[in-house]
Amino acid sequence: MRKKSTNPLARLLAALLACLLLSACASQPDPQPDPAPNGEPAEPRALTVAITGVQDTLDPARVTAEGGESLLFHLFENLMRWTDGGDGWAVLSTGQAESYSVETDFAGNATYTFTLREDARWSDGRAVTASHFAAAWRRLADPAEDFPHRELLSVVSGYEQVQETGDVSLLGVSAPDERTFVVSLQGSHAHFLAEVCAGAWTMPVRDDLLGAWGDSADATVTNGAYTAVHLSRNLVTLERSETYYDSSPEGPDEIRFVTREGSQADYDKLLTGDLDLVTDLPQEALQTLADSGLWTPEPVTASYGVLLNTQRPPFDDDNIRTAFRLAIDPQAVVERLGDLTLRPAGGLIPYGVADYGTSVRPAEDAPPEEPDALPDPNAATNGAPAEPAPTFWGFRTHSLEVVTGHTQRDYDADCLRARALMAQAGYAGGGGFPVVEYIYMDTELGGSLARALQAMWQERLGVTVTVRAVSQEEYDAQVLLQPLPEDVQQEGSNPQQVGALGVATGDFTMAGQLFTAPYSDAGVMLERFCSDSGGNVAGYTSDAFDILLDSARAAAAPEPRDAYLHDAETILLENGPVIPVCSLGGSFQLAQGYTGLYRAPDGVYFLYGVKPAEAPQ
Repeated sequence: MRKKSTNPLARLLAALLACLLLSACASQPDPQPDPAPNGEPAEPRALTVAITGVQDTLDPARVTAEGGESLLFHLFENLMRWTDGGDGWAVLSTGQAESYSVETDFAGNATYTFTLREDARWSDGRAVTASHFAAAWRRLADPAEDFPHRELLSVVSGYEQVQETGDVSLLGVSAPDERTFVVSLQGSHAHFLAEVCAGAWTMPVRDDLLGAWGDSADATVTNGAYTAVHLSRNLVTLERSETYYDSSPEGPDEIRFVTREGSQADYDKLLTGDLDLVTDLPQEALQTLADSGLWTPEPVTASYGVLLNTQRPPFDDDNIRTAFRLAIDPQAVVERLGDLTLRPAGGLIPYGVADYGTSVRPAEDAPPEEPDALPDPNAATNGAPAEPAPTFWGFRTHSLEVVTGHTQRDYDADCLRARALMAQAGYAGGGGFPVVEYIYMDTELGGSLARALQAMWQERLGVTVTVRAVSQEEYDAQVLLQPLPEDVQQEGSNPQQVGALGVATGDFTMAGQLFTAPYSDAGVMLERFCSDSGGNVAGYTSDAFDILLDSARAAAAPEPRDAYLHDAETILLENGPVIPVCSLGGSFQLAQGYTGLYRAPDGVYFLYGVKPAEAPQ
């Protein structure tokens, strides 16, 4: 029998040899790069990610394809930028502007003055100047261009005049010198820095290169951390910019954005090491995550619910609307649908929409605040802040914790109350209630949800609701507001008139509706239900709701604005012109062995700092 070696060096060599053999026999490829000669992990030379659809342009004002925001954030940098908050989420920081100041006049109109960095450079070496931002914003606002995101600039003074006249010089932006960019707003808008000044669609442009701007990699001069070296339908390749002021040595030198092929196909490539980041995981992978108990869907600023036409019977009765709302169990609906990325809706505002105030829930023993003491909007910036306060993403979470939401409900008790309200309205047990039609866009989610709600209303209220799938054209014809003839507007004789802007069509009684926002702000989603809004397809009127929205628009500081919006949502939910049912969500997975990814809601991913994870000590 062979004796075991007692030589420590021999045992160490044998252990090392065993480790090498185990590594060679592994069935899955190791996504981590080989170690550098000095023993430190080598930075990843390239990342390949499948988070975008087909990209046909790199022009920030024209990009609309899936994942376009993530791509643009790596090529360009705005006045503000998104940096790693340390918890996997992005926080707002200064970008091409090294500082800013804000002044608010007596009417509540804010003026922002940005001072650009001296070392801000385009990828061809030219300095980034304030005139490049002014040109970009005027170009985006130009109605002749009809860019898809131009309404982002509706908060800027002069925007309406630009839309009416086509004269972009009327927009409230100016560049007094090469490093100073000034923006005048109509009002004070909490989302301005995060959604406009740090957004993807308002990136600066080189007005001397606009002819072929964005049509090819060679024609696209950029000012961000990366520059484009290849653009085709299925592949966009970026390389680290040599002129960017903050070039990090930790992130990838090259990023390849490949077109998504489908959840299962992309996930299979992640497992084989051909992809380093994928989104929209297949059901089996989602189930594994859900079973772990450590996963929640990625926030998406979209929710799905029911619109009720408050100008037509039977939903002109508050009791009927309330009964239909109470008879819905969002948790049961989501479970029936079986989509693990859905969450029961806590309100109209979905997960991922921001609260912009920095106040937090006070401790139980904290003294109460002075009731009339509002924050000074200029005090927080102190003239020229080095870094703004982090954005708090959670309007929905904030609402559930401290303002309007209810984390628990007694569904059976709610149904008892719903039946009592039906009886009070003259429809005890559903008797005599008219058959009503529920229309929805012909999608898988729309159809599944319609049938689930139909069954609940039948079981809990004893009423018959017919459901019907319609095309986009038919849906728009029945649900969207139609312009009123001038004589009707003047006489005001139509009982279904909504303000002076339009009238709900007669065929719409109930409709499934996807609620989205053009940018992350609760106000823009709630304002469509104001009495005079052109988007108020439910014909909803409430003086209290309108007053709260007016107060939110006039608020100079974000904290009171947040409070007004939370209270407005509460009134809207109680009055029942809309019944939110579920919030949409997403998913992603980074290849094993990498770290440093951070993201924002709606599937925006930042790859600047992705690197091999440090080996455990």
